[in-house]
Amino acid sequence: MNLQAKIKRDIDSHALMACHDLQGELASIDFKSLARYSDDDSEPAYTVENGVATIDVRGLLVPETSSDYRSWGVTGYANLADYIQQANDDYTVERIVLDIDSVGGYVKGQHLVDDTLANITKPIETFVSGNAYSAAYRIAVQTDQITASQFAGIGSIGTIVKHTERTGYLKQIGVKVTNIRSGKWKAVFGDDEPLSDEQEAEIQAGVDANAQEFFEHVASHRGLQADTIAALEGRCFEAAQAKELGLIDAIADSVAASSSTKQSNTNPKTEGESMDLQEAQAKIKALETEKAQAVQEAADAKAAALAAQNALAETQAATRQTAIEKLAADTGRTFTEDQVTAFKAMDDAQFAVAEFMAKPVEPKVPDLPAGLDKEQATNGRQSGESKILAAVEAAKAQGAK
Repeated sequence: MNLQAKIKRDIDSHALMACHDLQGELASIDFKSLARYSDDDSEPAYTVENGVATIDVRGLLVPETSSDYRSWGVTGYANLADYIQQANDDYTVERIVLDIDSVGGYVKGQHLVDDTLANITKPIETFVSGNAYSAAYRIAVQTDQITASQFAGIGSIGTIVKHTERTGYLKQIGVKVTNIRSGKWKAVFGDDEPLSDEQEAEIQAGVDANAQEFFEHVASHRGLQADTIAALEGRCFEAAQAKELGLIDAIADSVAASSSTKQSNTNPKTEGESMDLQEAQAKIKALETEKAQAVQEAADAKAAALAAQNALAETQAATRQTAIEKLAADTGRTFTEDQVTAFKAMDDAQFAVAEFMAKPVEPKVPDLPAGLDKEQATNGRQSGESKILAAVEAAKAQGAK
């Protein structure tokens, strides 16, 4: 399988990438020339001038290549680790410079370069002649100093996975694919079916975990905070911005302008660089402080709003309890626990209706005719009753005779 086919296979199988522009980088690789390539065309692992070994890091970064393909836009991690080790073992080499122009590449294989850089004994620094994005920047931060050309691109710190879905195309040409599985995760993530929410979440979890490792990796080597790196959201910066943020140490026009002294970010070589780096770090710290204050203020405001809401709820609950007790007293009823709970859950309008329905309806006494008071009405009724009773008694007496 040729290199192009391997890369396509890896992308289709969702290989985790730390790459700024994967499709653009693939388009720039001269795969036709690679097909005609022979080992006799191999360029040297590095060049040495005045005791400085310069190792080119070019194009897409892949786990390994069968030969040196850097001139065609591909660098293998295994190959790069070998070149660095060779330069470290070369008695004519006093220091090493990685000349980087790459948008990054695979996550797989990065550990090969990590292990080598952690164990070399000679000073090593980075010169960004083009771009140092994503995985390429990850390599750069492990060196003693990062110098970039004026128009270099720095950053794109993060990871990505590509998923291509062809279901619309397959439907258009009349092809239906059915995957019959022994388990829901068997052979998923293919391009012949859409991703479910659960499947997408599974991929996202892997991306997030690796990205967090990337943030912490950069932060530890640059003397920054991982949250600060994460807050960059994968943005790309020109050299001046990158220097201001503490992502690089200096701006120069050539490899020769890079510092030859092994140093850390907390102990820069020159006073000018020291001031620049300190100012950048102070600015980052100030921004972090402002962010922390804003977060705290938001948290305090949220807590105050919650306290007010709870206080209002308690007041409303007490008012409703009083209303329920009054309703019980007015109606002479004893409400069950479920009824009380239902009353408390009602809004004011609902409770007003329930309160009305619970009270007995008092019978309405008909209004008296105009000009007739209650006493007159009562006397009239009593007088009429007396006359009737007298007539009954008289009838009884007549019959007795």
